[in-house]
Amino acid sequence: MAITIKTIPVLEGQAAIEFVEQAEKNARLKTPKLSEKSRRRLQVALEKSRQFKFKS
Repeated sequence: MAITIKTIPVLEGQAAIEFVEQAEKNARLKTPKLSEKSRRRLQVALEKSRQFKFKS
């Protein structure tokens, strides 16, 4: 028994142009930076994850 494959929507015309313009505009926005406190918390979490071992 065959299963119908759903078609993938494709943007065309003005909608496609606006989508690309908005994506390029968003790509140029400044990315927020982490505070030192947040950076340290992430570093601790990363170190703990690297040291984690499953019980045998």
